Amino acid sequence: MKKFFGLLLLLIILAFAFQGSRGIWEPDEGYYIGIARDMVETGDWIVPQLNLRPFLDKPPIVYWGSAFMMDQFGFNEWSARIPLAVWFLLTAVFVYLLGKDMFDEKTGILSALIYATSPIPFVAANIVTPDTPLTVWVSAMFLGFWKVFRSQSKPRRLMWEFFLGVSGGLAFLSKGPATFVYMAPVFFFLLASGNLKAYCLRWGFLMCSLLFVAVGASWYVAVIYYIPGALHYFLESQVTGRLFTEEFNRNPEWYTFTYVYLPVVLFGTLPWSVAWLPRIIHLYKNRGFEKKPLRQWDRRTLFLSMLVIVPFVIFCSASSKLPLYILPLFAPLSLISALCWIRWKPDWIGSNPPLTVTLSFAFWVILLVTVRGGMAYWPTDRDTRAFWEEVKDKIPKDRSELVVVNMRRRGLGFYTDYGVEMVTTKSNPYPAFTETEHLSEEVHELPTCGHHHVFFVRDREYEEALELIQNSGATYNIQNGPEGVHIITVDPASPEVQVVRLAALGDTRTGDSGQIQLGSALYHTDETNPLNGIVLLGDNISFRGEPEYFEDHFVRPYDALLDAGVSFFAVLGNHDIKGGFSSFQLNHPYLNMKGRRYYSEMFGEELVECFMLDTNTIVGDPQQISWLNKSLQESPATWKIVAMHEPLYGAIERRPEADEQLRERLEPIFVKGGVDLALSGHNHVYQRRVPVKGIHYFTAGSGGKLDRGQNLPDDPGLVVGNDETNVALILEFDEKECRFKAINVLEQVVDEGVIPKEDSGHIGKTETVDQ
Repeated sequence: MKKFFGLLLLLIILAFAFQGSRGIWEPDEGYYIGIARDMVETGDWIVPQLNLRPFLDKPPIVYWGSAFMMDQFGFNEWSARIPLAVWFLLTAVFVYLLGKDMFDEKTGILSALIYATSPIPFVAANIVTPDTPLTVWVSAMFLGFWKVFRSQSKPRRLMWEFFLGVSGGLAFLSKGPATFVYMAPVFFFLLASGNLKAYCLRWGFLMCSLLFVAVGASWYVAVIYYIPGALHYFLESQVTGRLFTEEFNRNPEWYTFTYVYLPVVLFGTLPWSVAWLPRIIHLYKNRGFEKKPLRQWDRRTLFLSMLVIVPFVIFCSASSKLPLYILPLFAPLSLISALCWIRWKPDWIGSNPPLTVTLSFAFWVILLVTVRGGMAYWPTDRDTRAFWEEVKDKIPKDRSELVVVNMRRRGLGFYTDYGVEMVTTKSNPYPAFTETEHLSEEVHELPTCGHHHVFFVRDREYEEALELIQNSGATYNIQNGPEGVHIITVDPASPEVQVVRLAALGDTRTGDSGQIQLGSALYHTDETNPLNGIVLLGDNISFRGEPEYFEDHFVRPYDALLDAGVSFFAVLGNHDIKGGFSSFQLNHPYLNMKGRRYYSEMFGEELVECFMLDTNTIVGDPQQISWLNKSLQESPATWKIVAMHEPLYGAIERRPEADEQLRERLEPIFVKGGVDLALSGHNHVYQRRVPVKGIHYFTAGSGGKLDRGQNLPDDPGLVVGNDETNVALILEFDEKECRFKAINVLEQVVDEGVIPKEDSGHIGKTETVDQ
C-alpha cells in the first residue's frame, strides 16, 4: 500500500504540473475549449455549440469535463485542462490495476510509471482533445473485461460486468465509433482462445451490452431529437467518412501510417521502448517465435498482443490517420514495456534500484515537467492567447464581430465576449455539421449590419478580402496585426430607411437544447439583420412560472442576445400565472412589461405598433377590452400587430378547437381596429393560417416546448405547419410590405412569404404571397 501511495503522489505531480500555464493552442484546443465555454454560458449541455452554432464532430465527454470545471472555477486554461489531468491519472491507475491483476504489484507499478512518463501520453494530457478521455475509458474496458474473464465468483463477475458496460458507454461518449476499434481485440482474443461462445451466451454479457447501449447512445439520441440532420451527419462523419473516404483529409494514403503511427509508437514510448530489442533478441535466440496454435498461448500474452496488434492494423488501414488516434494503445504497450524491463534488468526494478537508475528516472521526470512548463514560453503561431494579446487593443470597444478568414483561431471566443465568425475562401472547406460561411457571404451582410466587423486576414487572402469589402460600399480602416495578418475594421452600416424587424416565439419555458439552439439562431439573425425586438408569446419561464427557473430558462438561452442589447417584450401565458408568480415577470426589466398585464409598443417612426394582450383574463376583463378597442382605433401605425398567448384560430391533435369564446370576443375588435397580423403561442407548433377577414394569423408556440406530430394534416385553415423542430418567426416591415420567414434551430427557413400593404388602408388586403 505504501508503494501505491508513493506511485499515486508521483502521478498527481505529473498530471497536474503546469496544466494551465500555456495559452490555447490551435487547432484542437480552439474547438474543444471554445465549445466548453459556450456550454457554460448557454446552459446547453446536450448540443455542443461553437460560436453559437451546433458542432457535432465529437461526442460530449471532452466538452463536459472542461465545461464542468470552468463552471466551478471560471474561464481559464487551468479549469479547461484539469479534467485531462484527472483522466491521465485514472488511466495510470487502471494500467496499474490491470498489470497487478495479470501479473503482480511490481509489474502494475512499473506499468503505471511507464505510461505516465512516456512522452506521448504525457504531452496528450496537456492538450484538450477527446483522445485522453477515450484512453481512460478504453483502459477501464480492458481492466473490466479481464476481471470478468478471469473471475470465478458470480457476484464479483456481475460487478465487473457493470463496470465494463458503463466504461464502454463512456468510451463511446468520448469518441463515438472509434470505441469499436478497441473492442475488436477483445472479440479476436475470445475467438482465438476458443471462449467466444461461452462468454457471449451469458446473462451478464447481455446486461453489459444493454448498459453499453444505454450509456453510449443516450447523447446521440438526444441530439438527433433536437437537431435535424444529425443522424445522417453522425453516420457520415464518424463512420463512413473517416474509415472509408478521403473527405476529411486525414492522411488517407495507405503508406502514411509509416510516418503518422510508426514514429509515435517507436519514439513516443521512449526511453522505455529500449527494452523491446533485448527481449526480441532473447525470444529469437530461444525460439520464442516458433509457431504454435493461438489456443496454446499464455492467455495474458495473447490478450496483450491482441490489444496492440488489432487496433494498430485497423488504424493503419483506415483513411483517416492522426497520431493521437492510437493513444489508447499506450496502456497495453506500457504493460509490455514493463514486462520487458523486468526480464531484461530485474535488479533495476525493485525496492532498492541502483542510484544511477533512480537519478536517471528523476532526471527524466524533471525534464518532462520542465518541458511542459516551458511550452508556455515557446513562441508559436498556434497560441491564440498570444494572438489575442496582440490584437485586443485594435478592436472597437462597442459591439463588434470578429471575422477570421481561413485561419485556425477558434479559441478567440474563449478570450473575448465578442462574437467570432470563421469564414473561408475555399470551395471545399472542412465538412463540419454547420457549413463554414464563405467570405463573400459575410461581406454581403455589411450594408445592413449595425455593428463593427473586424476581419483578420492573412497576406494570401488580403487582396481578395479588401476588394470584396470595397465593392460592398462599406467604410473601413486597416491596421497591421501579428506577423502576416492584416486587421480590416468595417464601420456599422447607416440606419436603414424605415425598416422594423421583430422576432416572435412562444412557450419558451423548457430551458432545453431546442430553446437554447433557437436562441443561438436568433443571435445570428440579429448579427446579420439587427432585430428591433423579440416578442415572447407567453409561457415564458416554466410550468408554473417559478422565478428560480429564470436564469436557466431565459437568461442563459438568450445570453448572447441580451449582451447584444436586443430587447424582449413578453405577454403572459396560462403557465405564467399558474403558480401565482406572475408579478415576477410583470416587473422584470428584461421582459419590458413594466408592471402591465397588457400594453403596446411602437417600433420605428409609427411604422409598427404591437399590442400585447393577456388572454388569461381578457374575456372577462372589460377594462382590457376597452383599452384594446380604443388603442387600435387611435393608433397611427402603418402596421398593427397583436401578440397574445392563446390563438383565435388553429387546431392541433390534442386541442382540436381554438377558444371560440375568445374568438367571438376579440375578432370583431381586431377587424374594426385594422389589425394586420395576430401572433400567438399556446399550441407547441408552428402554423401559418389562411387569412380571415384580412387578418394574418401565425402560431409560433414551439420556441422551447415542442409537440411533435400535433399538426392536423386535414386542417383546412392550415397553409404551412411545422411540428418537427423548434421554430421562431421573423418579421421585417417597411411601408409597403411585411416579409416573414420562420426559421428552425439551424437557421433553415421552414416558411417564408410577403404580406403586401395596400395604400387603401386595412380593408381588402391582398393575400399572402408565398415564397
